Amino acid sequence: MSIGQRAAFALSVFLAMNRSATSAPPVILIDDPIAHIDDLNALSFLDYLRDLAVNSNRQIFFATADTRIASLFARKFGFLGESFRTIQLVRESAAGPVVN
Repeated sequence: MSIGQRAAFALSVFLAMNRSATSAPPVILIDDPIAHIDDLNALSFLDYLRDLAVNSNRQIFFATADTRIASLFARKFGFLGESFRTIQLVRESAAGPVVN
C-alpha cells in the first residue's frame, strides 16, 4: 500500500467518523491532507469537503504549503463568497520575510 493510499484511507475513516458523530464539533482542521494523494483522488477529496461544508454545516480549516493545491481549493470553494477566507502565513526572519 502506497503512502497516498494510506493517507486516503486514514482520511476516509476520520471523515466518516466525524460525519456520523452526533456530538462532533462543526469544525474540521486539516493540515496538508492531500500531499501524497494522486490528482484524481485529491479532486474527489476536495469535492467531498465542499459537500461537507455545504450540506453538513461544517467549518473547514485547510492548511497547505502547496500553492497549486491552495489555488485549486480556492477555486472549489470560491462560490461561498464572503464565507470563504484565505489566510496567508509568512515566516519572517531577522532579515525580513522568508519567501519560498
